Amino acid sequence: MRVTGKIHHLQALRAIAASLVVADHALEYPIRRQLLGEHNYALAWILGWVGVAVFFVISGLIMVRSSYDTFGDIQQARRFAVRRILRVVPLYWLATSAFLVVSVVRTNAFNPVDLVKSLLFVPYLSPGASGMRPIVGQGWTLNYEMMFYMLFALSLTLRRGLGLAWIFVVLAALVVCHVIFWPPFPYSDPVTPAQFWSDPIILLFALGMVIGLLEHSALRRYAVPHPIACSLILMVACGGAFIALGGAFPLPVSWQILFAAMAVCTVYICTNAVTAAPGRVEQVLETAGDASYSTYLIHPLVLMVFATVWGLLPRSMQHPVAFLIGSILLCNLVGYLVHLSIERPLGEKLRHFAERPRDLPKRARLLA
Repeated sequence: MRVTGKIHHLQALRAIAASLVVADHALEYPIRRQLLGEHNYALAWILGWVGVAVFFVISGLIMVRSSYDTFGDIQQARRFAVRRILRVVPLYWLATSAFLVVSVVRTNAFNPVDLVKSLLFVPYLSPGASGMRPIVGQGWTLNYEMMFYMLFALSLTLRRGLGLAWIFVVLAALVVCHVIFWPPFPYSDPVTPAQFWSDPIILLFALGMVIGLLEHSALRRYAVPHPIACSLILMVACGGAFIALGGAFPLPVSWQILFAAMAVCTVYICTNAVTAAPGRVEQVLETAGDASYSTYLIHPLVLMVFATVWGLLPRSMQHPVAFLIGSILLCNLVGYLVHLSIERPLGEKLRHFAERPRDLPKRARLLA
C-alpha cells in the first residue's frame, strides 16, 4: 500500500501538541481564581506532558526523515547544524527578550547569569523554583531539543549505520547513568544539568528515530484511516485513565511509559495515513501546525493579557471552559500571526544569508 498524506497529518498533530501545552498553562488561571478545584492541576500537567512527548517523538522522526541520505558528509553535518540553529534560536531569543522585559517590570529583578544560560540553552535551577526553567519557562524543552540536535549533527559525520548506532548508544548510556545515580523510583524533577540532560525523557527522541527508520525498511507498515481522530481518541483515553486513577505529579515512571507509548502511536498513525487529501478541519490544523513553534513560545504572554481582560468580566461570565477554548483559539491565532510576520520572513532571510555562495578570497581570485 502506498502511504500518503504524511506531512500534513504530522503538522496537524503538531498543532494539537501545541494546543495541549496552551491548555496546560491556560487551566492554571481559573484554578488560581478558584473557578476550578486544585485537583485540576493534574489534568493541566498531563495535557502539557503529552504535548511535549508528541513534540519530542516528532523531532526524532523528522531528523531521520530529513537527513537519511546525508550521513557521512561533514559539510552536510555543518549545514544541518546551521539550519537547526536558525530554526530555533532567533525566535527563541526574541521571545526571551520579551519575557525578560515582562519579568523585570513585574519583579524589578534581573540576573545576567540566568539570561546567558537561557540564551545558550543551559538548564539551571533558580532559587525557590521547583524545576529547571529558563526565562521563557516552556523553553526547558528546547534545552533537550538543542542537545539532541547537537548529538544528531555529530552522528551525521559518520556513515549512516555507525552514526545511527552511535546516537542510540549515547542516548541509552545517558539514561543508564541517570538510573544509576538518580534512581527513578520515586521519580523527581532534575535539579542539576547532568540530571536534566540524562533524564529518561530523551528516549522519546530515539523512539521517533525508530519511526523514521521504519519508513526506509522493508517491514510492512499499517496505515490507519482518520489518523487525527484516532490520535485524539488515544490521548483522551490515556488522559482519562490518568485522572480516573488519581494520577499526580511528579509523573511516575509507569505513567511516563504509558504516555510515551501513546505519543509514539499517535506519531506513527499520522505518519502512515490512509487518506491522501486532508479534510477542512485537518487543513486548519495543518496551518496551525506550521505556526506551532511560534504558538509554543509566545502563548504565555498572550494568556497573561487574555486573563487580565477576562478578569474584568463579571464573575458569573468567567466560565473556565469558555476561557480554555478562547485561550487555545487566541494563542493559535496570535502564534500564526507571529509566524507570518516574524518567524518565517526572519528565518528565510537568515537561511539565505547563511547558505549564499561565499566569494573566494581576493588572493585566490588573482591566482585563478
